[in-house]
Amino acid sequence: MSETPARTSRLARGAELLPVLAALAFNALAHDRWLLCGPVAGLLLLLVMLGKQPEYSPRLLLISAILGGAAGAAMSGFWPVIGPIPPIVMGPLCGALVGLSAICGLCGRQTYATTYALLLAALSAAVRGSGTVFVGLGIMAASLLVVAFIRGRIGQAGLAGGLAFGAFALVTLGVAFGLLRFVRASEGVVTDMVFRLAQNAPRFSGASMQSEISLERRGRMPDTGRLLMELRGDRPERLRTTVYDTFDGTRWTTSRTLEQTLLPLVPPRPDEPLRSTELTLLQALRPYLPAPAGIRSVAGAAPKVLGGWVLRGEGRTGTTLTLRHEPREQLPAEPPPGEALTALPEPLRAELLPLALELTRGATTPRARAEALEQWFREKHLYSLSVDLSGEGSPLAVLIRERRPAWCTYFASAMAALLRTLGTPARMVGGFVPQEKNPFSDAFLIRERDAHAWVEVYLPEEGRFVAFDPTPWQSREELEAQQSTGTLGAAWQAFSSALRRGWARLLESPLEVLADVANHPLTWLVVAVGVVWRLLKRYRFGRAPKVRQAMRGADPGLAAAYARYLRAMKRGADLVPGPTETDEELLHRLRASRGARAGAVAEEFLTRYRQARYGGGAVDPATLGTLTTELERVLRQEP
Repeated sequence: MSETPARTSRLARGAELLPVLAALAFNALAHDRWLLCGPVAGLLLLLVMLGKQPEYSPRLLLISAILGGAAGAAMSGFWPVIGPIPPIVMGPLCGALVGLSAICGLCGRQTYATTYALLLAALSAAVRGSGTVFVGLGIMAASLLVVAFIRGRIGQAGLAGGLAFGAFALVTLGVAFGLLRFVRASEGVVTDMVFRLAQNAPRFSGASMQSEISLERRGRMPDTGRLLMELRGDRPERLRTTVYDTFDGTRWTTSRTLEQTLLPLVPPRPDEPLRSTELTLLQALRPYLPAPAGIRSVAGAAPKVLGGWVLRGEGRTGTTLTLRHEPREQLPAEPPPGEALTALPEPLRAELLPLALELTRGATTPRARAEALEQWFREKHLYSLSVDLSGEGSPLAVLIRERRPAWCTYFASAMAALLRTLGTPARMVGGFVPQEKNPFSDAFLIRERDAHAWVEVYLPEEGRFVAFDPTPWQSREELEAQQSTGTLGAAWQAFSSALRRGWARLLESPLEVLADVANHPLTWLVVAVGVVWRLLKRYRFGRAPKVRQAMRGADPGLAAAYARYLRAMKRGADLVPGPTETDEELLHRLRASRGARAGAVAEEFLTRYRQARYGGGAVDPATLGTLTTELERVLRQEP
């Protein structure tokens, strides 16, 4: 029988899956989900080319949705999606659509498959920039056009039908682009409106990457463990991201002077010992690039150094920065700042000055005053994720007089304000403090809750700003000890981190990765085990010779059915055909060892198989599979 019709049918099925494959490529491109969409697309094409078409059922559909959703949720843990939809929703939703579109396409339900593929493409279009969106939508439109031509509907309609379809595609693309532009344009308006409505609501002022920080009388800092960065190598004490030098009594901002100042990185001396820190960004923090004080060089990005010695640049998700910095983590020397760093509203100055004089009694230098205040806050206060500073006077005065619990932003603000009342230049700095170490990956994990704020004081005797931290760390560490992820969570995080780093390295330098894999001892061990297994299988377990291989036929479906039949004979009856043994001789041995019932089922299988192969009949994988299943069941019974 000629194999051309079967091959043509498989090619037609593969062509009809183009919308599904295009949606998978679009989702992988927009969400960086190559590790999910790539294998699914490859497996889908492989099964179609092998002629596999499982029977459609609601149970199969549900299983594919669950598995896809679980895979999407797992992907969200180490490839988070940045967009208007939270990753905890976007990941499982896209994963479920991947599974649904793939299984429907494999089962021949093209209408359902195309519907799920279009939904997946619509979700993908809401994440990245317009370039990716246009490419993805173009691929989807082209795939639909190809399917329409294959099914013959446009070809039958002639030129008019083709023009009508083209007009329809253009209108669809235009509407999609218009809606996308509308959503993106309105997103900022809606966000601004929500922000204005929430001015009096508690807000997270402990984050280190806000353009401004407001001090509310009452509020609670969200306790989120979202992973932002991984740190390897030499751990710095602090990572700086923002310097706030302007304070109006309740709000910290960065002055235009600092924002518009460009500074050069101080190059290291040839004999200067420097520490090296590798920082992998798991979330897009742009334009902020965390770095310790005393930074000398940055590899992996081309940052700008702004006033306050903070770095700005393109910190995309997955970017790995190699930071070289001084062991002491001190800022470069600079001229004394102006009066802006001692400025305070006069009512606040009058209210805080008596408290500042009392708390720094006996301290005669800026360093001594800063150390006295730092020690007092650490010893007399407690750290808390909620704050209540209601009462008479300013929030900072209530915090100091009544020793209310608060979080780092309030302690840093209070210390900086007290120093300013004494004429000592002080500013607040936001950043992160690396603390949590994964025992499996040996990397420090930096989460949102590791955001921190401290004070930098200008010391004339050193000619530079020096960091002081008034946060009561003992109570903060006790609070954070209750938030441990546990051994299982740490193991999963280490695995996902290694997978993500390996994938990023593969995309960056595939030849180098392949060379490392080829030279790794584990690779040779796997190859050796595989060779030994094949030899044992061939010479000990009775591997079928080429004669028996040829009897399976060239059709993939028939070959698979016949191979399963032989496996059933071997596993259930320990019967392996000899090099020249015919099917009838093997069947005779089966009847002799396992009885007439097993022989009848095997004979029925061989009859159907021969009809399909030699008689020109249609291949019925379901019937052959049912007969093989029945044979396996009979052979499992006691003889």
